[in-house]
Amino acid sequence: MGVSKLSSAISYISFIALYFSFYTVASTSSNSLQDDFINCLHQNTNVDFPLEKTFFTPQSNASLFIEVLKSTAQNQRYLTKSMPKPEFIFKPVHESHVQASIICSKKLGIHHRVRSGGHDYEGLSYVSHIETPFIIIDLSKLRQINVDIEDNSVWVQAGATVGELYYRYVSFCFKHQLDSYRL
Repeated sequence: MGVSKLSSAISYISFIALYFSFYTVASTSSNSLQDDFINCLHQNTNVDFPLEKTFFTPQSNASLFIEVLKSTAQNQRYLTKSMPKPEFIFKPVHESHVQASIICSKKLGIHHRVRSGGHDYEGLSYVSHIETPFIIIDLSKLRQINVDIEDNSVWVQAGATVGELYYRYVSFCFKHQLDSYRL
């Protein structure tokens, strides 16, 4: 009878130890993935980025992470608790950060989803059924629009929305007394 209690106590302790070791490995791998990504970004770009304004993780601030994740979601059914969530969201503040983030995600073997200023009713920019872990590269801070009358051109960054483009174009045409219907 004493041997049976001893073996059940040992197996219970082993189960608890195994459970906590898996829990520690899972949380550490997510943090080390983010740390590896940040180190890789520093190696591949010369332009600095503030971590508190560019990286959003469920570990650091869950409510802010969910807010950023839902910020441009067009289809709410992809934001349920059962859908896979990204390990973190990166919001580049300079064009070189986009290139560096693609290089780093390939180097680290992380699947990435790119979210820009366009419409996404299929949930392709914030959900990944293909691979996990995945990250979101959110281009919403890259929204500059340059209208050049000399070259007869308009340069639009990927984070700009169609409404911002139309507003900038029409205000430019009004300022320079041009017809705005030619867009």
